[in-house]
Amino acid sequence: MTHGVIEKHLGSPGRMIAGSKSGYRKAFPGNAAVFNANIVVEGQKVWYGDIDITLSADELRKIASELDRNVYVLPEYAARFENEETPQMTETMVMFMPDGDFLFGQNWSNYLEIVDGAIKFSQAK
Repeated sequence: MTHGVIEKHLGSPGRMIAGSKSGYRKAFPGNAAVFNANIVVEGQKVWYGDIDITLSADELRKIASELDRNVYVLPEYAARFENEETPQMTETMVMFMPDGDFLFGQNWSNYLEIVDGAIKFSQAK
């Protein structure tokens, strides 16, 4: 069930949001785009692919609400390779909660901010 809910909102695992990372960043400066991101629910990696947290925050909130579970967005290194089976939750970028709220991970709070109600990479820090 978890995978179906996630795919309904984010698409299939392995999704790419652009052919060029630098081109995407130029087109959407400041957006919290994470290439090769991982989605973790209850300590299990359940999805991977490119995600623009700025544009997908509402979908991530819906996933958390529908699953009634916290949904964590991690960078590639935190849940791939040697971390595939045991995601490094201390590297959480953003946690979306079932009530619609979210928190920035401790290691990412200096790099993410809210700008006009949207999650963005911080330009000033």
